[in-house]
Amino acid sequence: MIRALGLSLALSALAQPALALSCAPANVIQDFANAAASPDNWVVADGALSFDPALLPPAGPDRAESPASFAARFAGMGLGHDGFTIPFDWTVTVQLTCAAHWCGSIAPGDYLAFLKQGAHGYEMIVGPCPAYVHRDPTEAQKAAVLRCFRQGGCD
Repeated sequence: MIRALGLSLALSALAQPALALSCAPANVIQDFANAAASPDNWVVADGALSFDPALLPPAGPDRAESPASFAARFAGMGLGHDGFTIPFDWTVTVQLTCAAHWCGSIAPGDYLAFLKQGAHGYEMIVGPCPAYVHRDPTEAQKAAVLRCFRQGGCD
């Protein structure tokens, strides 16, 4: 009985709490509201992000809590009152941010992106939770963003 209790205590001491990042689902309407409430200038564009995947930092524990950035090309159409009709072809700085041990990641492809206008151009902020960057956007997502833009908010 004492051995069983000792073994049980030893095993419970070795147990570590499971840590996980809890993210809200991606939501273009919330992203629009957050960008609109920000003191920064933002643009919304629908297009193709292209870059050399070798620019991505290696995944794994060495990367934990180490934000990274690199240059990429975003080519497509920017949002205006008539829809996604404004040609947009810029080099953007992709900023991979971290929250504790979880860091953002991205791959080349088609995105609906909220791009922050920084001192040196546009910034694509990619965190560990899905926000501001939406892979393979649907027509419904684009229509929702256009509706928010035309109304001056997403109320």
